[in-house]
Amino acid sequence: QYALPERFILFVSTIEPRKNVATLLQAFRKLKDDYRMPHRLVLAGRKGWLFDDVFATVSALRLEQECIFLGRVEVENLLYLYNCADLLVHPAFYEGFGLPPLEAMACGTPVVASNVSALPEIVGDAGLLVDPNDVAGLTVAIWRALTDEQMRARMIARGLARASQFSWQRAARETLRVYHQLGDQAG
Repeated sequence: QYALPERFILFVSTIEPRKNVATLLQAFRKLKDDYRMPHRLVLAGRKGWLFDDVFATVSALRLEQECIFLGRVEVENLLYLYNCADLLVHPAFYEGFGLPPLEAMACGTPVVASNVSALPEIVGDAGLLVDPNDVAGLTVAIWRALTDEQMRARMIARGLARASQFSWQRAARETLRVYHQLGDQAG
């Protein structure tokens, strides 16, 4: 359905400035130039606000043949994408929760994510966390996650374990517990 390449790096989120796609594109260009990585970049997500800059960056970096924009992907197809990807990269400046990294880890896909917002709490020690403004740091983290087989194996095992700690039932129980605590304090 998507005619995906054999080797690819995945980004899943809305295409907008707070998701930091421009830094990902710059790091991806460095991967192609400095490391000659065979991967392509697959971006799954609808166009958000100020998305035109992302496409201008793709053009400026000469990445038109290296990037595949899928648009919005149905939830049932995301499982396929996560399982086929060699890596999920989530370099967001701001993230309310961080569902794509959690979903990727649950599928056994290694994760490189920003070290800001909610992402360190979600990813923990299961992935590589980098400064979202550091193109060189993001480039090296992606390269390591793709080429260091021992580290990849650790990331996959830790990611599966980390993802198993999250569930909607647990979130509901913990939310209810907080409501009860607030009610006790108010009463």
